[in-house]
Amino acid sequence: MRPLRLVRLDGALGFVALGDSLTAGLGDGVSMGRDRGPGALAGRGFAALLAAALAPPGLVHYENLARTGATARDVRVRQLPVALALRPMLACVVAGMNDVFKPTFDPLRLRQDMVWSIGRLRTDGIVVLTARLPDPGGLLPLPGPIERLLAERVGHLNAAVDAAAARDDGVLVVDLGRHPAVRRRSTFDVDLVHPGPHGHRLIAGAFAEKLRETGMAVGELPDPRHVPPPPGTADHLRWVATIGIPWLLGRAHAPRRDLRPRNHGFRRLGTAFGR
Repeated sequence: MRPLRLVRLDGALGFVALGDSLTAGLGDGVSMGRDRGPGALAGRGFAALLAAALAPPGLVHYENLARTGATARDVRVRQLPVALALRPMLACVVAGMNDVFKPTFDPLRLRQDMVWSIGRLRTDGIVVLTARLPDPGGLLPLPGPIERLLAERVGHLNAAVDAAAARDDGVLVVDLGRHPAVRRRSTFDVDLVHPGPHGHRLIAGAFAEKLRETGMAVGELPDPRHVPPPPGTADHLRWVATIGIPWLLGRAHAPRRDLRPRNHGFRRLGTAFGR
């Protein structure tokens, strides 16, 4: 691939992030389930860190369109049209984990949505960053059948990412599932699903390195070691007792529409870790 030249005639670089709570920045100082006001995630997360390293202040036009709970279809239907209207030169699309946790998981629909969204961005000449995601079951205490089902679904998600990137040098894929830190608790926030401050910095670094491999100049990122200490076991157990379990019970008693799982062993997991 030729070195990337993403700067417009006015010297600015347009960068748009699409996806779910991972891309929105959840876990980077704001935990899942905590009360947060509008704009609480502004400037947080790996996408914001990467944006700050792409060019000097004032020379990056950055918009984060990601939303907590968004599925791949939400990205395609709601976020993609806004992203295209902004006419960026670089986009980041990381999504699909909320689809994985849905009782009505449909691998074909997930694949179609991911391929369409990334392909449509490429049609406009936008360079796309995306990622293969790790199986979150490695840290979560799940029953064996559910853990295996989750791994299978994440495999479908990563296959969709591979399909979207096939034979296109303008789609840059980072394999987060093979990152050496993916099985360390210190990488994650208190819920053990979303990356913590350390994890977000590692993800930003992985995307920055992928851009550098193309010949693009990317500035230095904050040292991932210079973050608050990660939550401990007691913090996680407190989170489970005060937020995780009440949240799950609330979901269990909420009205359900179109929630007839194709795999009944996955019914109780549902969207428990909606991102």
